[in-house]
Amino acid sequence: MTPRERINAVIHFRKPDMLPWIENFYDETVVKWFREGLHADEITVIEWVISARDGLLLLNWPAVLGFDPYSYFGCQNLFGCYVPIDVGPIPRFKRKIIRENEHYVEMMTETGAVAKRFKSAKYTWYNMPMFVSFPVKDKKTWEEYKKRLNPEDPRRYPKDWHRDDYIKVFENYHAGNTVLTFTGFYGFGAQLMGIENFNVLYYKDRELMEDMAKHWEYFTIGTIKDAVETLKDRIDMIYWWEDMAEKHGPCISPKIFKEVFLPHYKNVTNFLKKNNIDRILVDSDGNINPILDLFVEAGLTGLWPLEVGSGMNAIDIRKRYGNKFFLIGNLDKREIVKGGESMMREIDSKVPVLKELGGYIPCLDHLVPVEFTFERFKEYCQYLKKYL
Repeated sequence: MTPRERINAVIHFRKPDMLPWIENFYDETVVKWFREGLHADEITVIEWVISARDGLLLLNWPAVLGFDPYSYFGCQNLFGCYVPIDVGPIPRFKRKIIRENEHYVEMMTETGAVAKRFKSAKYTWYNMPMFVSFPVKDKKTWEEYKKRLNPEDPRRYPKDWHRDDYIKVFENYHAGNTVLTFTGFYGFGAQLMGIENFNVLYYKDRELMEDMAKHWEYFTIGTIKDAVETLKDRIDMIYWWEDMAEKHGPCISPKIFKEVFLPHYKNVTNFLKKNNIDRILVDSDGNINPILDLFVEAGLTGLWPLEVGSGMNAIDIRKRYGNKFFLIGNLDKREIVKGGESMMREIDSKVPVLKELGGYIPCLDHLVPVEFTFERFKEYCQYLKKYL
């Protein structure tokens, strides 16, 4: 089997020839490993570039395309080959420094929020920021922001978007699964208003919350429509980012989810399933147990990363929901990073059981954090592989 065939077998509850293993890395983790003995040339993707000039084909110098730790460690990238659609605001807000001092820098992000970060985070802008302000505050600012969420904007698709060409790309890709990704109804609102402001919007201005959800459905379906109807089940999986929970439970109640978001979820998932796309993975940190029944009703079919520290347990979910969800993650990064017996006990207690139950791909319960040393991650890899 190819990596793509293995992943698709598991998420459809079929038996692969071997269990795929997926990880995703913070950039700063890999950069740290360079200092600890990982040789850059072993995971740097280099390709000779052929270009045309004056009717002649010329072989240029190698182009460095990026880092590929996946093949080095033997794991897969969860996100594989993306459908190249822009589902963000157009035009983007211009990234710029608003203010800074010796400790912090405040940066305007592309979504219009202002983020404050430590200057000591040298290697990546992904380090968790503190948000200072958000672009949507009320109905007036929402109506202004809507102008950036036009699904008909031609810039949302590549200039070379030709159906037959992309059909061939998505049919012939085998290094991993093919993915269409977009943001969900809660994640979108929290990004534009901030978690605290969006959480109470139901009580302060329910009409505005409902209008935001309604427009996000219209925008999402309108934006992805051409790609979905062109590629259909050549898209293996939907990656639906929807961080909507923390350690003790969801950020909004099941009542709000059911009343405000559920109808729009159903409309999006029904559109996808009408086009033979039924593997719909939700990415939400935190404890989402109280709303899993609503996820089933919404038509969602996969869960990641299943954070152990927030009370998520993949074995319990499989026993409770059967084949309603394929599962990715749930290996406690806090135990794995310790190495030795702690790491082995965490893997032994979950991977064999979940492999037998099916519909499970092993993975840490989030991205690989900077706390992992290079040697400790290699130890984890070597031990996990005996179960694949």
